[in-house]
Amino acid sequence: PIKRSLKDIVKKLAKQVDEDWHDGYEDQSETKGEWFEAIQEPLQAVLDIGVGKKTALLQCNEVLKIVSDSFYDLLACPCRCDTKDELDEMDRSFELQLPWGETDYMATSGYQQDVWSYVWVALLRVHSNLDNVDEGLLLQCIKDSHDNMSGTRMIKLPGYLYDQSDEQYDIDTYEQRDGKNAPSGTKLAHYVNDRASEWKSLPTTKKVHRMRRAIDRRFDGTPERRTRDYHLHDSDDDDSYGRGYGYGGGGYGRAQRDCTIM
Repeated sequence: PIKRSLKDIVKKLAKQVDEDWHDGYEDQSETKGEWFEAIQEPLQAVLDIGVGKKTALLQCNEVLKIVSDSFYDLLACPCRCDTKDELDEMDRSFELQLPWGETDYMATSGYQQDVWSYVWVALLRVHSNLDNVDEGLLLQCIKDSHDNMSGTRMIKLPGYLYDQSDEQYDIDTYEQRDGKNAPSGTKLAHYVNDRASEWKSLPTTKKVHRMRRAIDRRFDGTPERRTRDYHLHDSDDDDSYGRGYGYGGGGYGRAQRDCTIM
């Protein structure tokens, strides 16, 4: 199950942060990369079924919501190093096979939110073009995609399906043109623009993930789980480290977003 597999990776990251927020940043970074690579399979399934076979709009929309929600759940892990920054810098990638033409889409970790947003645009375009589309469902799907595209760098509704293999493709101007053989976006643009009052009034299904609590176990938490032995030298007269050292309080509501090696 897609939801469970992504959730397990997020739980793994949360556990790593809880065990060693300060020194465990390398393992945490690897887990973030694992998460990014794990979204390839569900996104490809949406392209194959929802776009290629032009079916299962509801189910495919749910898959994309799961992927997006998992990302925000990932961000709620209070890692020492900023998750978005790390995904940008690790430069991981995978290919998605597009149902139209012979081109592939190269998904990169630096544009993580744009990856599933691109797939969402393709799904909505294909189903907007169907004569028998359930318009009520389609409008809710448009609302869902809009809410989950809030942090994208490039893709916005009604969006463009650019072709990275196009000789004229330019990352700075790609939004001005669709790739060859991409599904038409005319009808989707009609739903997005002309019926905006309808879909914007629909309830949001996007969850809000609160930042988890982080403990710097160099200084706080139960003694047996400390990653430093400062507490063994604690005294009322020394205010350099730990509880008696000025670090007390048990933990942080948010972790510091500094990757400086200390």
